[in-house]
Amino acid sequence: MTNIVQDAVTNQQRPTTKTTEGVIAITKDIIDYCGKSASVTGIQINDKRLIVQGHFITTAHLKDEWYDDVGDPEVIIESLKKCIPAPDIFTFWQRLPDLLPIYSYCYEWEALSAIPVKNFRYWWENQIKSDTRKKAKRAEKRGVEITVISPDDELINGVMGIFNETPVRRGKPFWHYGKQFEEVKAMLFADFARSKYIGAYDKGSLVGFVKLVFAEERFANPGFIISTLEARKKYVNNALIAKAVELCSDAGIPYLTYTGWRKGTQAEFLIRNGFQKTLVPRYWIPITKKGAVAIKLGLHRNVRAYIPEPVMVLLLDLRRSFYSWRYRNNGHESDYQLG
Repeated sequence: MTNIVQDAVTNQQRPTTKTTEGVIAITKDIIDYCGKSASVTGIQINDKRLIVQGHFITTAHLKDEWYDDVGDPEVIIESLKKCIPAPDIFTFWQRLPDLLPIYSYCYEWEALSAIPVKNFRYWWENQIKSDTRKKAKRAEKRGVEITVISPDDELINGVMGIFNETPVRRGKPFWHYGKQFEEVKAMLFADFARSKYIGAYDKGSLVGFVKLVFAEERFANPGFIISTLEARKKYVNNALIAKAVELCSDAGIPYLTYTGWRKGTQAEFLIRNGFQKTLVPRYWIPITKKGAVAIKLGLHRNVRAYIPEPVMVLLLDLRRSFYSWRYRNNGHESDYQLG
């Protein structure tokens, strides 16, 4: 039920792919993988953009599957079969709020972190506990202003300051540490038309930030919820989530998501703020014979999907301890959790 995480730098050595009937173009594409740009094979089928990832077993999926609907999957499947070489597997999921399977393809449940949003008052009174409500209000009581903002150079510099505060966040090396102005600007302005930006300011300085991306009227997803280490003492992340729920409620958006379901301390923080483990069907369609065998043997999923949750939590704790020791010895302060 975990997200597939396959090596993105996979197809650079592939032979040149021919354009076939029903496929507009097959080219190289650039994606963000673990915070870095990576080259993959891109396939354009009508108005749908797909990318292909994997080494021995290659898998095609919508490049922006959080915000792009699959449309008619049969059109994509038949077009992929005509590609030379064809990817072994095509995968897609049903986006929220569609929870029940509507297709007859083979599927597995994928776990997302999501808050069902009826309205802000219902979330405030029924979906979080009194302790979380107190934390969400504490930021304002301690002088922090939470407000919707527009991205500009001042915001970019403020976000860079937060990014560069520590090389470790959530118990692992932080992908955005050390990024330059233009890189951060590109991140913030991507999906600009469907995004809202929430800033937390303490005495005029940016101490926390959320970029909230809306997927039509389906859900809103924060690219990240981040704050300075000092702002944690004022529970700024709790206040930022409360503001994100308020914006979803005002816009009639039924879900606030936070990508895949987390484990360990991250899951605990999300649960306290009303996030639930929400299952959606992910479909797996073999395009080649090798793909059919891979699905039958369970080789289509990342190895992480087979690790029991208690073992995964233990591994995450060990990783967090290692990086905390490593970077503390280098004179850096580490960040342990989301909030």
